[in-house]
Amino acid sequence: MKGILVLILAAAVGYLSYQYVYPVLATYVKFEKKKAVAVAPKPEPVKKPVVVVAPPPMPKEEPKPVMEAPKPAPKPMVVEAPKPVVDPNAFVPPPLPSMADLTRGWTVIPPNAFKPARQITLKRDLELSLRMGANTAKTSVKAGGKMFAVGHDSHGLIVAPSPESPMRGVVALDDTDLKESLTAWHENWKVGELARLKKAHEYRLAAVEAAKNAPVAAKAAAGNDKPTRDKDGTYPLLVASMKSGQVTEIKLDTIKEWGEPVLEGDLWKVNVKYETMTMFGKFDTEAQAQIKNGVVQQWIYTGSGEVVP
Repeated sequence: MKGILVLILAAAVGYLSYQYVYPVLATYVKFEKKKAVAVAPKPEPVKKPVVVVAPPPMPKEEPKPVMEAPKPAPKPMVVEAPKPVVDPNAFVPPPLPSMADLTRGWTVIPPNAFKPARQITLKRDLELSLRMGANTAKTSVKAGGKMFAVGHDSHGLIVAPSPESPMRGVVALDDTDLKESLTAWHENWKVGELARLKKAHEYRLAAVEAAKNAPVAAKAAAGNDKPTRDKDGTYPLLVASMKSGQVTEIKLDTIKEWGEPVLEGDLWKVNVKYETMTMFGKFDTEAQAQIKNGVVQQWIYTGSGEVVP
């Protein structure tokens, strides 16, 4: 028991000494009382969260477009205009050459254009040298003056004071009104030629129609026999008419086609197509021989009905 009390006493003395005596001695000896350092408890290791890495989502496959065959575009409704009714018997005008074509750009003027001599008008004042053989004469012609064109060559237009004059001079084609004169003449000729061709076409149609009734008409025409045709296609009666001079414009060697005889009333009619010479060259034309009782009464142009010279 005593021992325990001693221990308690010793503990009490030790505690009091530490609390009261030790600080004084420490100050004197310059000892510092170590402060009790509170030791922080070691932090518990932070548990890292378990990160579960999910696999990246698979890219969604876009639905592939289905390539459809292109649909044919609807064809627009084409409303065709009604085709004009073409008359198989209608007259189709043939193309006729222009004046520029006939003269090759006014470089060549056919000699027939100056038969007879063609009167022209000068467009400006000119000093002309007129020749007759070795003789030369000078003459002045004012704009608007008249001369006669008698020919054309590479030097220009050959002129004379009158159609009968032997004097000759040369002027430039553009210094005269010959181009305008010939062009106007040609345009009038084309109108007349187309009218003639149209009438000839109409006559052929009428002749075909008349031919259907020819056998009946032939029986009624007693003594008016049908013209006979030779083996070479010619008609001796018509050949004899040409050779006798009854018609001079139509020559046997210029005939290209002999038609069939057609009886109209008491006349047998035979068309012939032949080549004729005009101011601007050769052209095809058509004439008709009218026959009665074995005699050629006359030759006429199928277009105009005029008598062929």
